[in-house]
Amino acid sequence: MQAYIRLTGDAAPEELTGLIDWLSREDGFRGRTAVERPDAPPDHMGGLTEVVIVALGAQGAGTALAASLSVWIRHRRPSADIEVTGPDGTSVKISLRDAPEADVEAVLRRVLER
Repeated sequence: MQAYIRLTGDAAPEELTGLIDWLSREDGFRGRTAVERPDAPPDHMGGLTEVVIVALGAQGAGTALAASLSVWIRHRRPSADIEVTGPDGTSVKISLRDAPEADVEAVLRRVLER
């Protein structure tokens, strides 16, 4: 099972690097993250966003990822939007500039625990 995390917005590339660093320091996700860099179509110069893929092996890993992401968001307060797709394909997009901190973990948990 995998979860996919995409950040969009002006600061997304820098924030994505910070997120990857954050997850690599988490015991439960060390060695379980990868970055997918989609190829740009021949008629485009770029602009496609990278995606962080997190392997969710153990039961409860979705809950742990939701908690870790919400702490990262709380500490960084990025000016990006985050889109998280859970193992069953359910997806949610949250504008991190506007979302109340208390709601972010609950929303992420609903998507990642399916």
